[in-house]
Amino acid sequence: MANQRFAVMVGVDDAGSLLRFAERDAEAMRDQFEAEGFETCLFTGLNATAGEIKATLRQAVMRSGKSDVLVVYFAGRTVTPEWSRGADTYLITHDLDESALSENPDSGVRMAFLERDVLEFFAGAAVLFVDAVGDAPEGSRPAYSALTSYAEDAATREDPVIRHGVLTAHILATLHRQPSVTFGSLAQAVREQGLTPQVMSPPEGDAVVLAGPADQPGRPASRPLANPMDAAAGEILHLISRLTHHARMPRHAAPRSAGSRAEAGGAAPSRVEYLRAATDAHSSALLEYTANGFQTIDSSKRFDLDVIRPLLRFPAGADWFGHTVHDDHRTVLCVPLRLAEGRSLLLALVDPVADLLGLGQPLAKILETIWRTDFAASPDEAEIEVLTALRDAFGRLPVPLYEHCFELYRRVVKSYCVVFQPVVTLGKTARRVGVHSYEALARRSPSDQRAPVAMLRLAEVWGDRFVVERDKVILRMALHAYAQAHAEGPWAQPKPVSVNVAVRSLLSDAYVETLRTTIAELAIDPETVTLEISEQDPIEPRRGEQWAEAPHAYFHNRLAAIARDVGVAFAVDDFGEGYASLSRMAELPLTQIKVDRAILHHPLAAKELSLVMDTARYAGHAPRVVIVEGVDNESPLTLREIYEQRIRHVQGYITRQPAAPTLSTISPETSEYIAALVRGDDEHRDTLITRADDLPLQRGA
Repeated sequence: MANQRFAVMVGVDDAGSLLRFAERDAEAMRDQFEAEGFETCLFTGLNATAGEIKATLRQAVMRSGKSDVLVVYFAGRTVTPEWSRGADTYLITHDLDESALSENPDSGVRMAFLERDVLEFFAGAAVLFVDAVGDAPEGSRPAYSALTSYAEDAATREDPVIRHGVLTAHILATLHRQPSVTFGSLAQAVREQGLTPQVMSPPEGDAVVLAGPADQPGRPASRPLANPMDAAAGEILHLISRLTHHARMPRHAAPRSAGSRAEAGGAAPSRVEYLRAATDAHSSALLEYTANGFQTIDSSKRFDLDVIRPLLRFPAGADWFGHTVHDDHRTVLCVPLRLAEGRSLLLALVDPVADLLGLGQPLAKILETIWRTDFAASPDEAEIEVLTALRDAFGRLPVPLYEHCFELYRRVVKSYCVVFQPVVTLGKTARRVGVHSYEALARRSPSDQRAPVAMLRLAEVWGDRFVVERDKVILRMALHAYAQAHAEGPWAQPKPVSVNVAVRSLLSDAYVETLRTTIAELAIDPETVTLEISEQDPIEPRRGEQWAEAPHAYFHNRLAAIARDVGVAFAVDDFGEGYASLSRMAELPLTQIKVDRAILHHPLAAKELSLVMDTARYAGHAPRVVIVEGVDNESPLTLREIYEQRIRHVQGYITRQPAAPTLSTISPETSEYIAALVRGDDEHRDTLITRADDLPLQRGA
């Protein structure tokens, strides 16, 4: 039969790379192409197996004729095995065993198979769509058309508002909106929305009809795509500067929210007026859309919903990423804030300054992010969130925006202060209870007991340069604060101090040099300094790096060299989370093991603590001090039970004093209180700490 049209859709969510909507993307693409008359086959979740996918594709090739069309779509993660030396990329299916590929390369769906055995061998016209996180295959000049996006430098390319991959959402919206769509016109429409996928097609491939009658091919218009932010970097920086300026004005400033972000719809009443002023719009409003249509939740002066209501519509697909509507009198920029079943929120800006509208989709992402940030409370942190959102949505930032974000991040981290939380030595008598050491913790202010966890971890999103700079800044601040606090404190001999550090920083010569010079400058005994390595950090080479030894052996030798050169010690932090393993604890030259509070809530907590103690005791390195973190009033284990596991050190608010910039001893009353808990005198109570005047326990970070 002539003029057959086939579509094979594959979607695989991936928790490791935080892909949540890949399967939803494949289902939506299946529905769209099915509506266009394609014969479709969908593979998602457990059904997305390499064997079934390849068998289906081979059947499509065997049935194909010269007038047929094949569309292959993949959403998920891709990987290039190290043994292939970059020459072979695989689509990650549910059943893929990456460790087995070196022995059986054909056990997965290889791009080489997809290209040579399917797309190039198909008798008719073939089109490939890939919306993926991972490695891009090596470039080629294919005999098929391809619109692909491989986000190598981003955690995901999904948007939680539209609940689709960004590229896929625009593909769906174009197919839905336009009566006739060719591959060339689709690529052009995606380019106009500000995305930068790779576009490849033979000369005749642009005319392949994807939507509408096959005898109305439309105008092919495919050309190389460029990141729209490259040309708009200056305008984006100017807009962010305006937003920061207006946020600092008293009439727009809002108090800092209880969390790191304000919930959409729960912002201060001045938020809509703030955005109106920053965009020089005629008026603005927060609108709610339900089955009954649009209603105003909050608005600036002069906003009239009845006037613009005829322009408003509930947009489909990628239009929820932001769109503009207009008539002869006014223009309305619509930005989604939250999309939910039965109730959605939309920000409407009436007649914003015309220059801003030229920014396109980046403008919508900027405004959506601004709505859930707190520019007035911390303009620098809010700017970083905006730039991070742009990077997540569009894959990369132009150099001026990247450098601006780096300087902002350095400035934010430098604005933090350092407080010290004591590690307490346990004993059955008050005189045996005391301070063992301190951990230096970063805080926004001395009185703020909440760690700026989200901002500190943001460095990992941006890469090693941010991570190393963050750790260098915090190291310098921590050691300077420690030296001053000890000079003013009660201790004749310095108490040890620990500082958190990432694996990638310890692999950086720049970080080690900062460590060495700071210790020398302050005349600190290096043996009193311990660097805590989080268990949440993988010990593995970056893609493209070559380590001469197995990862743990390589990292062990790196730590040993630093210890010999500088004289500091090392600890493992957060043991029991992330990449936790007894092999890491046993193989690295550690002097401390800090057990995460999560272990205390495990049903076999006592046995796990005993195993940790045995490993620490019999490892081939120096004896390790085991410290249990976060001992609190919710812990199933009492302090007596912890002590009975041979553990003599804990950390947390058990001293009933918050972390502070100064160092102090434990009061006699607190020492007796802790000793009583160790003896079990108070175990008729349900919790370790129950009095109303006791401070709630929080995990330091």
